[in-house]
Amino acid sequence: MSEAEKTQGSTGRLLAGRYRLGEILGQGGMGTVWRASDQTLGRTVAVKELRFPSSVEEDEKRRLITRTLREAKAIARIRSNGAVTVYDVVDEDDRPWIVMELIEGRSLADVVRDDGPLTPKRAAEVGLAVLDVLRAAHQAGILHRDVKPSNVLISDDGRVVLTDFGIAQVEGDPSVTSTGMLVGAPSYISPERARGHKPGPPADLWSLGGLLYAAVEGVPPYDKSTAIATLTAVMTEPVEPPKNAGPLEEVIYGLLTKDPDRRLDDAGARALLEHVVNGPEVTKAPADATRTMSLPPAPSKEDEAAAEAKETAAAERRRGALKSVRNAAAAAAAKKSGDESKAESEPASASASASGAKSGAKSGAAGSGAAGSASDAATPEAAPGPRSALPPRASITDVVPKRTLIIIAVVVVLAIVATVLAVVLNGGGDGGDKAKGSSGGDKSASAGVSGGSKGDQGKDTDKTGQSAGESPKAGSSGGKQSGQPDASKGSDDNSGKGGESGDNGGKGKGGGGKGGLPDGYKTVKSSDFPFSMAMPEGWSVHPGSYSGSRKYYGGSSIPRIQIDFTNAPKSDAEADWRKGEENARRTMSGYKGLGIKSVDWRGYPTVADWEFERDQDGKRVRVLNRGFKADGSHGFAILITCEASKWDDKECATLRQTAFDTFKITD
Repeated sequence: MSEAEKTQGSTGRLLAGRYRLGEILGQGGMGTVWRASDQTLGRTVAVKELRFPSSVEEDEKRRLITRTLREAKAIARIRSNGAVTVYDVVDEDDRPWIVMELIEGRSLADVVRDDGPLTPKRAAEVGLAVLDVLRAAHQAGILHRDVKPSNVLISDDGRVVLTDFGIAQVEGDPSVTSTGMLVGAPSYISPERARGHKPGPPADLWSLGGLLYAAVEGVPPYDKSTAIATLTAVMTEPVEPPKNAGPLEEVIYGLLTKDPDRRLDDAGARALLEHVVNGPEVTKAPADATRTMSLPPAPSKEDEAAAEAKETAAAERRRGALKSVRNAAAAAAAKKSGDESKAESEPASASASASGAKSGAKSGAAGSGAAGSASDAATPEAAPGPRSALPPRASITDVVPKRTLIIIAVVVVLAIVATVLAVVLNGGGDGGDKAKGSSGGDKSASAGVSGGSKGDQGKDTDKTGQSAGESPKAGSSGGKQSGQPDASKGSDDNSGKGGESGDNGGKGKGGGGKGGLPDGYKTVKSSDFPFSMAMPEGWSVHPGSYSGSRKYYGGSSIPRIQIDFTNAPKSDAEADWRKGEENARRTMSGYKGLGIKSVDWRGYPTVADWEFERDQDGKRVRVLNRGFKADGSHGFAILITCEASKWDDKECATLRQTAFDTFKITD
């Protein structure tokens, strides 16, 4: 028992003739915190007493005294409402006593234990308050090194305070930690600290990510049976996906990135947390109602065989009718463009193409468009499997007379021919370049594909090059982009290398606006990074997940465009994205890869598209990420995100096409 405890009576010990000790607020292995009354100013304070074990050696005692004084100095240097105020330091009984502001409340650990996990919105509010303290500490050259729920106090009036700077590292002060000694809670220690590397501010941000995880999940992100096992998991294992994070998921994953150079920084974390705080409260959707129904009796083998034969015959008739229509359309379109005939002849495979991206890639290298196998799998012919045992469906000729079908086929052919002629006539006066855009009226080609025409922005042939070739639809796997002005160099194979294509002037479908841009678009020049791009009017820029990233969107965060920049791009975009996908499969909620492949675009040395779907902000989204190295000092990733169900709608298709058509490096 300490001297203070021995001498404390009904009125308590009077410390330094001024502070009367009262009840004990908390105890630890090296100290006791007392409630006390400042007899001079008449206010209630907290007094932290340094306690020594009975067997402590003199060297260790001096080290503990130095650490206590360092804590007092560290707190006194921090200017933040989220830090405790130090009033005084008293030297009594040959040891320091720290007199501090008293916070009436509970620790975050107690709140989670007693009341359950926080909502994502409240956790974001706590995270912002802690982030404010860390920013002030880091600016003062102080690393906290022990950010965890038990060191965060929440006062009765809702104020959030980060406490216990006892193991803080102060810039310029000699270390008081024994060589090779790792201090702090293992569940919240960053991988670089666990490996013995010298930590910086990113180490505290990792701990903040762990704190946010624990706040919404009720358990730490890493919590094994022993400290060694926990630290090993921190260094080598992916974090268990949070179940209750909701809109906090992105910031948690960003802060719990093992590489400190790629970890979410202060500005990025602040932007994401403010987005959660200012956004609507996310509630879980109720489970779908289900009901039990008895299955119909299984048909006999004879009935099943008859049904299969009739279904096969009907399918053959449907394929024959569609083939006739496609062949007629292809013959009409072939007079102007051989490539367009291919795009019209395979609407099913074109519409099945996919494109997507991973948010927040730092290297500027990205992945590819969907491969041809994905397109093939979407067609009825390429979907083998057991046929249904349900009663046979009526064939199309059982419902609609054959004469009516013939009339419908003729009308469709005439409509296609009329559309092709209209496009040819509209573009025929411009040397034939503008006539090379996709002309079909089918939804599979509705992404605003444009050919090799040169708009005003297509004159920059140094770093932007020429965006040529064509694809059946923006973000699909058709049409090789050769980077040459002649669109005829595009691939005739829908399974070829793909991605977005079109002229640099942004004259894809949906055009008619100023400067050849689609209606409602304007050119935006970044003030942070060397690029410009046309985007919808009314969109604003927001900080990305780290300092080399910016996001652009309007009233809603989806759809959006994200641009990542690096001045040290890697040499293989596809390899970089495949490495990134390994982590995405473990950490991204609802991740579904749609393809990674290198593509030819503007003659850049390495370009790749990464396509995938994921769950984000309570929605199912689809993302296309095109990463490329323009030269040794210019690497970019263009990430376009839309709701998955609206990927082929005009708004998202025009957004993708215009982004790739108008992107320009500005230095």
